[in-house]
Formats: sequence, structure tokens, C-alpha cells
Amino acid sequence: MIIKSRDPKDKDIAELDALLKQTDAPGKRFLIERELRAMKAGIAGEEDCAYYINFYFGKSDNWCVIHDLRIEHQGSVAQIDHLLINRLFDIYVIESKNFSYEVAINDSGEFTLKSGSHSFGIPSPIEQNKRHIFLLEKFIADRGLIPGRLGIPIVPRYRSVILMSPKSVITRPDRKTFDTDMVIKADTLRTKIDEFVDRMNPLQDLAAIGKLSKITIVAEFADSLQSHHSSASPDYRKKFGIHPAHDPIQTVIDRSNGEEEQGEKKYYCFKCRKAIPDNVARFCWNNKERFGGKAFCYECQRGCNDIESL
Repeated sequence: MIIKSRDPKDKDIAELDALLKQTDAPGKRFLIERELRAMKAGIAGEEDCAYYINFYFGKSDNWCVIHDLRIEHQGSVAQIDHLLINRLFDIYVIESKNFSYEVAINDSGEFTLKSGSHSFGIPSPIEQNKRHIFLLEKFIADRGLIPGRLGIPIVPRYRSVILMSPKSVITRPDRKTFDTDMVIKADTLRTKIDEFVDRMNPLQDLAAIGKLSKITIVAEFADSLQSHHSSASPDYRKKFGIHPAHDPIQTVIDRSNGEEEQGEKKYYCFKCRKAIPDNVARFCWNNKERFGGKAFCYECQRGCNDIESL
């Protein structure tokens, strides 16, 4: 069953699009555009992986599914793309990557993306997921979230899975040199999990039967875990160094009445910073060739030579 779906990113995309329209600096535009591309690629990758996860496990009476879980603990953060939890309390921590390039993994576990004749290294998703599992395991233990069975706490098993795009090409080292079995294509997820189960030895099977839980208990645990989800609200203005004082439009909060804060848009002259009416600002923006897409007061509009030199 699905406990939590992915958080929408519409607000973040809209904010980045708005910042793109407000800045003319090439360097800042490049960074914002790169952020947008990465965000949209990440969304596409998570949605692709979520499709396969939901298809196989979303309606199962033996699995609970959590998408997009952000956990904060002791000053650290784990942004987990997907969690799969079964009745044996096997917790699959899944990191999704939307790489449509060739992905090469060397003997040391280093990742390289290849696109045509170009190659560039990227941080290891395997190591990234190890950090996620480390923090998640500590968070669950410190909060005492795992239920018990017959008075004995259940000990969960954590498994790392890196899901790649079905279109990606993966070059791997020899398994004896560096094991990459956890790196799979999204459409093979069900097969890989079946392999994990088949590898269990008889002694493990007996121990597993002893901690087989009702799906309602697993769902209660999963629901408790997702209740600690902490949404992130990045300050994109600060991240890209876009300060309101240098923008043609500025939103300020009117606190003069001492009551609830009410948002009110006010416009300021790009040159002298004097407040200007909406129609004056719009006049300047509608005459972009003359004023360069910036808003000016009447006095500063008259100094056209000065404006052109800004």
C-alpha cells in the first residue's frame, strides 16, 4: 500500500522561472537554468521509478511504500527518494537516478557518465545511499519507532537499491572486485527483490518467520515514519545571489497596522530606489528597448543618457 506520494515541485519550478525573468546577469541565468534542468530531470527520474514501484507494490498487502521522505536528525539530512517496507521489516532504501547516458563504474566504485566523446565524474550514488541508510537507521532507533513482537523489538534489515533509467547503459567492474548488484534498471526492480528473497538461507528463513508482522503493524510504522517528513523550502534568491534591492520589482511586507502581515507588491526605481506607481513601472517594462527591462521613476526616465549607461 502507498503511505506517502511524492511532494509536488510546482512551486519551486514557478519560483525559478520567475527569477529567470527578473535577472539579466548571464552567470546567474546559467545557474538558474541549470537548477531548473536538474530539478526537472530529477522529477522525471523519480516519477519513472515511482511508476514501477507502484505497479508492483502499490496495491500489495505485503508492502508499504513511501515516496520522497526527508528526514532531519542531529544536524544531518537524508533526502530519500523511495522506501519499500515488507512484513519482515526489510527496508529497501531506493535512490533514483535519471541517467540516460552511459554509466561506467570502475573497480573502486567511482561513477563516470559518458555522453558521446565527453566523460565526467559524479558523486557515487552507492555512497550517497549508504549515508541515507546510516542516518535513517539511527533516526528510527533513537525515536524508538520499530514495534516489537512478543515483547522483543524487531530488528529491521536495510537494503540499498540504486535505480537507473531503463534507457541507461551500465558498464560494471567484476563483481569480485566491486559489487554493484544494488545498481539496477528501474524496470527490473521486482526481479531484483525476488533475487534478494531467494538468497536467504534456511536459518535466515526461520528467523524471518519469527518476525513476520501483520501489514497493519507495518503500515502503522510507515505512517509514523512519514509523519516526521520535513519539507525543504530553499531560498533561491539567496542561493543565486539575487537581492531584492537590485531587482526592478520588490515585494515588501506592510506591517504599519501592527496586525497580520499582508503581502503588498511595491515597485522601485532601478536608479534612485524611489517608490513608483504600478503604471510607471509597467510603462518602462513595455518599452524594453529604451529602458533595458528595468523600471525608473519620471525624473530618472528623463535622463535617458544616464539610463543607457547603467
